[in-house]
Amino acid sequence: MDIHVRLDDAAHALTQARWALAHATRDARAVAADAITAGISERAIARRLGIDRMTLRRWLGKTRQSR
Repeated sequence: MDIHVRLDDAAHALTQARWALAHATRDARAVAADAITAGISERAIARRLGIDRMTLRRWLGKTRQSR
């Protein structure tokens, strides 16, 4: 297969993967916010989503204040 075709195929695959990741992340953020409202702990939510708890806190706008 021609290298240019392979490059185009790889670029297309990456574009699709980025799109899928962006949508999955958006959906996970929404579900995480609902889970917090439902009283589920940050630790449990992060574990279920397979993300770091600090990532979850960032999604929720709970970033640490600078000193």
